[in-house]
Amino acid sequence: MNKKEVIQVLATIESVYPQFKISDEMVLMWLSVSKRMDFKLVMQKLAAYIAKHPFPPVLAEIAVFQEKENHFLQQTKQWEQEGRERIERDQLFARRKPTPDWLSTSSRK
Repeated sequence: MNKKEVIQVLATIESVYPQFKISDEMVLMWLSVSKRMDFKLVMQKLAAYIAKHPFPPVLAEIAVFQEKENHFLQQTKQWEQEGRERIERDQLFARRKPTPDWLSTSSRK
């Protein structure tokens, strides 16, 4: 969230909960922590919180952090597909890796 969005969240809390007072320290703390948060999701969580609770929320109760993109699963599936294709191609063209020396000598004894 940017500065304008943080102020909007705090102003919303203050308008619903009159006992909630915004201080400079509070704004600075929220700004530093909320950089990685999604504004729309925070506002949705705040609206749900307001509907259920008579007291103002603390930051942890309405925080929604953006998930980092994780391409590991896609990469793993791609590797599996490439491996499957390579195995099928090798079987189709009857390619075999040479038998390692240690295996061929131990089988002769």
